[in-house]
Amino acid sequence: MDPTSSAATVVNDDTHIDDRDQVGSNNPIPDGRLTAHADNSSDTLDDDSDAGLELLGQGMKALVTLVQNLRELGVEDLVLPLPKICVLGDQSTGKSSLIEGISGIKVKFSPNVVRVDISAPELPNLSFYDLPGVINQAEVPEEEYLCKLVINLAKTYAGNDSCINLLAIPMTDDAANSTASKLVQELNAQHRTIGVMTKPDRVQSGESMAQWIDILDGKKFRLGHGYYVVKNNSNPEVSNAVARDEEDQFFENEPWVHTLGAHHDRFGTFKLQTMLSKLLKAQIRTSLPTITERVRSKTQEIIARLKNLPEPPEGNLSLKIYEKILQFEADLRCHLEGGSEVYPFQKEVHAAAVQFRNTIAFSYPRLGLGDLPATIRPSTQLAYRSSATPTPTGNRRSEIIIDSDEEYEAPPKFAQTPSPSKRKQAALSVAQSQSTPSKRSRLDKIPQYLPGQDNGSSTSDSSSMNIDRTAPFARRFTLTEIRSILEDAHIGLPNQVDPRATKRMIKDSLSHWHEPMETLLNITSHSCRSMILERASSVFSLWHGTRCFDVLLGNCQSFFDEHMEKQFSSARRILGIERQAALTLHEDAMRTASERALITLELACRNERAKALLMKRDPEWDKNLSDSVRKERISKVDDTQLGPNPYMNELRAIADVRGYYECAFSRFVDVIYQGIQAELITACRNDLGPALKERLGLGEKDAEQRCAILLAVDPENARVRAELERQKENLEKAVLLFDVQ
Repeated sequence: MDPTSSAATVVNDDTHIDDRDQVGSNNPIPDGRLTAHADNSSDTLDDDSDAGLELLGQGMKALVTLVQNLRELGVEDLVLPLPKICVLGDQSTGKSSLIEGISGIKVKFSPNVVRVDISAPELPNLSFYDLPGVINQAEVPEEEYLCKLVINLAKTYAGNDSCINLLAIPMTDDAANSTASKLVQELNAQHRTIGVMTKPDRVQSGESMAQWIDILDGKKFRLGHGYYVVKNNSNPEVSNAVARDEEDQFFENEPWVHTLGAHHDRFGTFKLQTMLSKLLKAQIRTSLPTITERVRSKTQEIIARLKNLPEPPEGNLSLKIYEKILQFEADLRCHLEGGSEVYPFQKEVHAAAVQFRNTIAFSYPRLGLGDLPATIRPSTQLAYRSSATPTPTGNRRSEIIIDSDEEYEAPPKFAQTPSPSKRKQAALSVAQSQSTPSKRSRLDKIPQYLPGQDNGSSTSDSSSMNIDRTAPFARRFTLTEIRSILEDAHIGLPNQVDPRATKRMIKDSLSHWHEPMETLLNITSHSCRSMILERASSVFSLWHGTRCFDVLLGNCQSFFDEHMEKQFSSARRILGIERQAALTLHEDAMRTASERALITLELACRNERAKALLMKRDPEWDKNLSDSVRKERISKVDDTQLGPNPYMNELRAIADVRGYYECAFSRFVDVIYQGIQAELITACRNDLGPALKERLGLGEKDAEQRCAILLAVDPENARVRAELERQKENLEKAVLLFDVQ
């Protein structure tokens, strides 16, 4: 029989043991374990020990041999613990003699965890683990750590569900004092533990057997498989056969025959062997399906890990890198161009751009009418002299912000003013003229965006885009503030607005644009950068762990960061131009937008003055009125009662600002988004691949040597690969064993 065990192997009556887990007084055990190896070739097996081994191996040869072979292939270390028998007990409880009696091996055991693997002609392999005796107190303070160490070691072995525990309890001691017994209870391992009472021959004559009878009856310290009683001979000169004969004769006397006769089937080593054989066989059969599944799963896991490790470099290395870069370029081009749900990058960038546009569109400059007086009679205030123009006084109302073009886009249908002024008629005429073909052709020359329109975008819904329609960024002007700005730039002519005042208000209205712009650029940067590095990691994953992989990803990152910084600089330069120079050649578009804004603002101002007048006459004028009736009451206020609007210059000024804003924001958002597409994304699509080839020097004379250095396998990766290959080979052998089984 060819020995397969590196541990204690019985071959041609020679015994070899391997002290797998050593407990030494000067060697602390990481995680409760130490490993040492010893070859005690002087230990021998008695010729008459075959009876014990044969009994233990009846009907189990194939199963136990399979488990032993799996252990030798490293399955226990790689997958999960295999079925085994552990012998534990306190110090000097007769554990070693117990193993000698079961196995028939006379072994000079060390104070270590000793694994005894047994094989012999016509017999199966079998493993016993003799754990160090549990100790409560060290003999010297320097060895105090051994107490906890041995406990942890016992827990590691005995606590495993695949382990059958033999708990040795000497009949010379009180069973209640057994530390090992308490450990079994702490581990909830009673159901897979066999109690073994040792040293029955040392019970003093006349000593009470009450506690042992209670234990055998299951009244105390109950274990799942009950208790057995064995008697061994510790004299090394006595053979195993003689010791078993002595044991049989011992149990033929009192109190074992009559007083304890009800438990006679649990006296003697042979009967313990029979029970142990049945339990081990059942444990192996129960564990095999799980072991088989875990071995196959672990094999696939190792194969997957090997695929992620770089292969040793060979062949035309510069060509291999060149071809991989071409593959990366093609993959990156698909993602940058988009066009399907598989490539969502362009959709993400477009969504961010729409949100950018909507944020700026909804943050157009507002006019607050909170400081509007109720009624101002005709006077010299139209000459626009600050000394003659009334300052808003009286009862101040909460600020009313004109922030929607929808409510005052045109006069309500029911608004029938008795005698509209020429100014009002002119304003209405302007509104009507907007629908003429010539006007529409002028408006079509620039992109138009009004709140509530989607401009053909499927993502313009404000709820999906998280657009705040309250426009927290919007610049809010009051009539008083606008008047002050106009006075600062007053040129001395009545009813004229100095362009410097308009430019000042325009500049203020654009002051918030940097925030949504920076947000768009940051979103684009994160999305594009992540996508590029993700694609690079995927395409070049074969070389993960090499310098080549790090250099390729590092260059992708530096290339993108460089071009992203250029994009930030370009966008900030464009924003600076918008703020510095309020210019447009779309005169018709701006004029139309300004006229539309003026109509809205005039109507809003007129209605607010009408409401103030009604409130002055009757503070509860709108009590219990419906919205439609309230609007009708407001519309029926005669303009002659309100008098000329003394804030026309202010309204014209803010209307011009609104008209310019509409032109400028459309231009600005288009240019920013166009720059992202035409500069940043185009550079990534067309220039990143060539940049990688150039930076790796693939076209230079020494390209092959340089690539060999870049693709050299890391020594640690080489070690890991070799170890994984070894594990894979062993596990594949284990799978073959299952298939044969």
